[in-house]
Amino acid sequence: MKNKDNLIYLKLMVGAIDKINMFIDKMDFDSFSLDVKTQSAVLMQLQIIGELTKRVPADILSSIDLPWKNIKGLRDIVSHDYFSLDIKMIWQTVIGSIPDAKAKIEKYLMEN
Repeated sequence: MKNKDNLIYLKLMVGAIDKINMFIDKMDFDSFSLDVKTQSAVLMQLQIIGELTKRVPADILSSIDLPWKNIKGLRDIVSHDYFSLDIKMIWQTVIGSIPDAKAKIEKYLMEN
C-alpha cells in the first residue's frame, strides 16, 4: 500500500532538480568549473535529493527505474568526502542523469 504522504519526498526531489536546472541554466562545463557558488548550490541540491531518497519507502523506489543506490551514495560523498569530489562527474550527472530522473519521478507522480 502506498502512502500518499510519501509522495511529498518525490515532489521535493523534483523541486531540487528544478533548482539545479535554474542554477546551471546557460552554463557549460568551463563556466561551471570556475563558479564555486554554483557548484556549492548544485551540490547542496544533490545532497538534498540523496537525503530525500532515504525517506522514500522501498516499494515506491522500486517502481521508479533510477539508480537509487548511486543517488544515495553521491549524497554520502558530498556529505562526508567532499574534497574527493570530481567536478566533471558532477557536471555529467546534472546534465546527463538529472533530466531523466526528473522525467521518471514526474511520470510516477502523475500516475499515483
